[in-house]
Amino acid sequence: MAGIVSCCSNAANSAEYSAGKGDVEWAGCRSSEYGIDPFPSASKWVSYVNKMSGYYEGSNGALIWIVGTIREDRKDKKKNYCRLNFPNPSTVSDTTNILFYEDEDENEAALTAFDKAGFSVWLQVEPGDADLVTLATIVMNKYKSHPCVKGFGVDVEWIKPAGTNGYGTRLSDSDAKKIDEAVKAVNPNYSVFVKHWDSRWLPKTYRSDMIFVNDSQMFGSLEEMQEDFQDWANHYAPNGVMFQIGYENDRDLWKPSFKLPARDLGAYLIDGLEKNGQKRGIIWVDFTLTEVL
Repeated sequence: MAGIVSCCSNAANSAEYSAGKGDVEWAGCRSSEYGIDPFPSASKWVSYVNKMSGYYEGSNGALIWIVGTIREDRKDKKKNYCRLNFPNPSTVSDTTNILFYEDEDENEAALTAFDKAGFSVWLQVEPGDADLVTLATIVMNKYKSHPCVKGFGVDVEWIKPAGTNGYGTRLSDSDAKKIDEAVKAVNPNYSVFVKHWDSRWLPKTYRSDMIFVNDSQMFGSLEEMQEDFQDWANHYAPNGVMFQIGYENDRDLWKPSFKLPARDLGAYLIDGLEKNGQKRGIIWVDFTLTEVL
């Protein structure tokens, strides 16, 4: 497992951590249209992910690639759409609460590059009021030709968020099952991830091969962060988990504390965790990507 191997001589607080071989299954980045400016080229994304994967021996380069973002209705503030960043496929007829780009596909070039790089990519949406099964079916059918695509992701924080104080609407076991079945109807090898910072908002008992992504932030200490992520991993074991890290709200914790935050923070978070066959991912968010890679 991970452990402190040395201290950085130029900063009393800065430590080096190293994850053991196989302790991290996926290592990479999260991509969104709003998290990084200018938006990197496909080749730059490949470079970022390769650097992340290189920090975790035996890991596969991975991305959480956001293809649908929430959009508030200009007239009805309680209504939210999901805007997909590609044109409406000719086969799609039900577009209730779904918006599309008019003529530009923002994913094809990148996914083609990720195919060549051998990455694992999950295509995520911020659903708004759109039907989750419809979104999953549209997205997975659109990009099923890409071998890098491994599944579909839902950020539960953005499921019918109006009036939820930022938490979104809880994802029930029955709805999780419907999404999982819809995704596997496109390809039985696809998996689904669900994301939140509070496990009470995620399916209580439905598991299948779902992956549970933690995007917690605003911690009081590194110890609190480590405890939160380790509790999450233990709670969902043996299912796979991913830790989405690198938020600006926690910069004062991770930046001065580690020699190489993109490597050392992830290794620190899994330090002491028993593997027990559970797959784990370390995903650095795009907000601070250029600071660490």
